[in-house]
Amino acid sequence: MTEIDNSNLRTIKNILILFAAILVIVIIKTLSGLLIPLAFALFVGILLSPIIEFLERKGWPYSVSITVITILTLGFIFLIGLVVFDTATQIVAEKGKLLSQMETRFEVILSQIEFIPGVKELEADGFTNALNRIISKDFIMNTSGVVAGQLGTFTFNFILSAVYLVAVLGSIVKYEMYINYLEGDDQHGKERLINSFVEVKSSIVSYMKVKFFTSFCTGLFFGVLSWIFGIDFALFWGFLAFLLNFIPTVGSIAATIPPVLLGLIQIDSSGSFVLFIALLIATQFVWGNIIEPLLMGSSVALNTVTVILGLVIWGYIWGISGMLLSVPLIVMARVILAQIPDADLLVKLMGRSKLKEAE
Repeated sequence: MTEIDNSNLRTIKNILILFAAILVIVIIKTLSGLLIPLAFALFVGILLSPIIEFLERKGWPYSVSITVITILTLGFIFLIGLVVFDTATQIVAEKGKLLSQMETRFEVILSQIEFIPGVKELEADGFTNALNRIISKDFIMNTSGVVAGQLGTFTFNFILSAVYLVAVLGSIVKYEMYINYLEGDDQHGKERLINSFVEVKSSIVSYMKVKFFTSFCTGLFFGVLSWIFGIDFALFWGFLAFLLNFIPTVGSIAATIPPVLLGLIQIDSSGSFVLFIALLIATQFVWGNIIEPLLMGSSVALNTVTVILGLVIWGYIWGISGMLLSVPLIVMARVILAQIPDADLLVKLMGRSKLKEAE
């Protein structure tokens, strides 16, 4: 076969791979309602597998350990939903207080910039009345259908995730047995699949351990700073920072916005407000850009460009859920691509692979 024929075959192969990738993305996006709970259950199962192994070594019956871990995990997820709902209820209940603080702050700002033509004609009560109309009973009634739909989706995903989680926890520790069954007598294939699974498992567990620690510390600092500066719902802003910090890059920015906006209303001194913003930014920078990479080391080994692209792609496919799962999904994709000889360059571009380093 001539060199031209080989070149044509490579071109056709690359085009087919491109179309296959697009088709896979379309299928994943279309079936998101079923796949998102499965993905969460899979990664939670991988994260909890060391606990199951520990309980098994301590002599716990396998069914009992799975039941206890499943109940505790689902209870934790349900608790998160309760915290969010309770805080939203408190914010709505204190609407009058917040609007009064907005009016006072707006008056101060107007007095400071009244030299600008047209500012004197603005009235603070007009601003407040506009906000009252926005957060009105009619607004709540109009959006109740959307809220009900979101609650229904959350309930469905919660139940489906529970079913998936039980199945995953029931089989995650026995992965060697399943791989031996799939590969039969192919010893090289068994070793390759076991090594791949171990790499995915160890990378995700290492990533989640470090991410949980840095997110917890970031949330703790956010909550304490909000409390010190007199920001309402300080505990919730810390909790929100903890959750959003699991979204790479944009999560830390999004977590900073609500307390800063509330600080603009509730912090009287401009100097204190600037200090509050500086401390929040410093907290995110130190924990996210210094301590986290130092603790993470080479456990995940993904470069920054790969993480950002993965965040954008998975955010488009699965929304917020895709952003939360972007790094574990990229790790899994890299390990799968590492088994394809022609994808070696792409794997190197994504980051270092422990399998490749071992070889």
